[in-house]
Amino acid sequence: MQRDELGDQILDTWRRHNEILLYLLDHVQARGFSAVPAGSRGRDVAAQFAHLDRVRRGWLKFHETGVRPNMPRHDKAAPPSKARLKKALRESGAAVDRFLRAAIAGHARTRLFGGQPIRWMGYLIAHESHHRGQILLALKQSGLRMPEKVAVQGLWGKWIFGK
Repeated sequence: MQRDELGDQILDTWRRHNEILLYLLDHVQARGFSAVPAGSRGRDVAAQFAHLDRVRRGWLKFHETGVRPNMPRHDKAAPPSKARLKKALRESGAAVDRFLRAAIAGHARTRLFGGQPIRWMGYLIAHESHHRGQILLALKQSGLRMPEKVAVQGLWGKWIFGK
C-alpha cells in the first residue's frame, strides 16, 4: 500500500466518524436536547455535542501554540440550537481533517500523543464515541430511543458498509 493511499484511508476514517456524529445530531428530536443520562453530572445532549466541538478546537489550538486555551464552556442558560451545533461540528471536523492532512505530510506538529497524529485521531474518535454513547443513553432513558434504523443501521452500518 502506498503512503498516499494509507493517508487517504486515515483521513476517510476521520471523515466517516464525523459524518456519523452529524447523522446522530440530525436524528435527535428537539425535546431530546435537554435529556440527561441518569446518574450523570448534568451534561445534557446539547451540552454533550457542544463539548465535542470545544474539545476539538481546544486540541487544535494546543497543537498550534503549545498553550492550553481557556475556552468558554457551554452556557446552560442559552443552549445551542441544532443548526448551531451542526455548523460548529462541521467546521471543527473540517479543521481536524486539515490538521491531520498537514500533520501526516509533516507540515504540522502533534503535541503529546507521542507526536503521532493518528494516535491523536484515535483519541478523538474514542472520546467522541464515549459521548455518543452517553447521548444515546440519555435519549433512551428519557423515552426518546432512536429507531433501530438510526441506532444500528445508521451509526454502525456507516462504519461497516459505508452507507
